[in-house]
Amino acid sequence: MKNPQTRAMMIGKYGCLAMSYLYCIGIMPDTEGEMIKHISTAIDKGLLDSECTVLDASALLQFFTGKKWHVAKKKVDDINDIKEATPVRFTYGDKGHWVVVRDGRIVFNSIEDSICVKKGFPTEARIITLRETR
Repeated sequence: MKNPQTRAMMIGKYGCLAMSYLYCIGIMPDTEGEMIKHISTAIDKGLLDSECTVLDASALLQFFTGKKWHVAKKKVDDINDIKEATPVRFTYGDKGHWVVVRDGRIVFNSIEDSICVKKGFPTEARIITLRETR
């Protein structure tokens, strides 16, 4: 562990998509510390870069579940038709923040008071599907 403060800061600033993915597959730790540990482990395993960019969403989900997943990018401008737990990016100006939407409403937001969610609009989503195993 070289720079724990830097890592904690990066997870806090940029870990929203990774946290949203984990929520979507049923991994919602009891404490913030446990979530930060999961994200830190994903960085150590090379699934996220040092700024928490998800390098391979399918590999990230497989690492935490042992199952194979397909993740597709989709443009969205409305969340009302989203039924399954789905990461959705809200954009406000040049800023963005990922949350989880289910049944047309936000069910997980890693930031208590996100300006992107309050004043911005949904712009893209990640559609997660379990790959069939034979």
